[in-house]
Amino acid sequence: MKKLIQLSVTAILVAGLAACGTTAPANTSSESPSATATTAQAERAVPNVVGMTYKEAYETLVKDDFFAQLVDKTGATWITGSPWDDVKVASTDPAAGTMTADSYVNVALELTQEEYAAKTKAAK
Repeated sequence: MKKLIQLSVTAILVAGLAACGTTAPANTSSESPSATATTAQAERAVPNVVGMTYKEAYETLVKDDFFAQLVDKTGATWITGSPWDDVKVASTDPAAGTMTADSYVNVALELTQEEYAAKTKAAK
């Protein structure tokens, strides 16, 4: 009787564990997720934002699925101040009209960060 109870408990445990299998679908694709994500980004033309304020340029780039990386006229990454409405765009990299699948566009402003800081300090 003792052995029958042990066998019954073992059978119930085995059946319970077998029922705990995963329901996730098997990955039958030969492509990795990262390869799929990078190939899914279509090339598109960089819009012409030269002469716009940084705010206008930012909004235009976002509308076309780009991220603006703000740099000054020397190419240094902009880290201080908020030049939304009072500084104009001098150039972009890649240049306007360039077909690219990249997400980021360097937006170069007409001023350096130091020139912008002096301009805003003088305006106060």
